[in-house]
Amino acid sequence: MELIKKYFSALIAVISSMSVLGGGFYAYGVFENRIAQLEEREYVITQEIDLVPVYEKMEQSKEVVTNKMGERFREQNTEITVLENRVTETEKSIAVLQAEFDLLDLRMEEFTLQNSNPLQ
Repeated sequence: MELIKKYFSALIAVISSMSVLGGGFYAYGVFENRIAQLEEREYVITQEIDLVPVYEKMEQSKEVVTNKMGERFREQNTEITVLENRVTETEKSIAVLQAEFDLLDLRMEEFTLQNSNPLQ
């Protein structure tokens, strides 16, 4: 009887080991099957994203940038106008100085002619 118990307990140990291994392989197979099904499936995203706040923020930023650029262009235009006025005034001054130089040149020439005339 002792011998039957010994063999019976060994048989139960082998059967339980086989059951555990079989259960492990079964779980592994189910897991692999699920992964394969997930890999084959096509996913479609149906969630809609509301971009209106983003567009509004972009418009506000665009307005701010446009205003700053406009101010900068107005400042540059003012500076350019001032520089153009200075250039015009300088050109006028140069023209006046050139006329004075020509006048002085003519006077020098006249003075030279008067001093070179021995009859005077």
